[in-house]
Amino acid sequence: MTPANTTGPGGTTLYYGDLNTPHVLQVFLELRDRASRTMSENLLQTFRQAADEGKLVVKFHFAATIDDTVGGIGSQRGLSALAAAADVGQKEFVDYLSALFAAQPFPPVDDKFSETSELLSQAGKVVGLRSAEFDRKVTDNVYLNGRARRLGLFRRSGSSGRRCCGTTVR
Repeated sequence: MTPANTTGPGGTTLYYGDLNTPHVLQVFLELRDRASRTMSENLLQTFRQAADEGKLVVKFHFAATIDDTVGGIGSQRGLSALAAAADVGQKEFVDYLSALFAAQPFPPVDDKFSETSELLSQAGKVVGLRSAEFDRKVTDNVYLNGRARRLGLFRRSGSSGRRCCGTTVR
């Protein structure tokens, strides 16, 4: 099963905007990384506005490296929930991404995104996201089995995998 609003091999890249737009902004993020949160707080709405105006499409590449570094599965569970949000729509996906970054656990060893109740609580802050279908996908970890791990591979998008966040434009 491949989430909606994804592209790339096996649907590993979540996107916002029209894929036919000639300019692509590649964004690299980790849900439990402070630099990624800062980027989200300062630039996500600008990216969204540019995509809404048809100037570019934003392709989101996520890492789940903090799960491996400090333990837990919060990044992977968060990515799985984001994939479920992408099934609802692009607007809901980006709003949910903002909500998750606003509630980002700190320090990174706090693994609260591994808890279904936390993921659903944050989803409740996004207009139009919560439904029985969305809740089931998050609760059942529909996109966790391999999907979240593949979503977290920077190497597929040309990054060395050594950085947590950043952007490229072409």
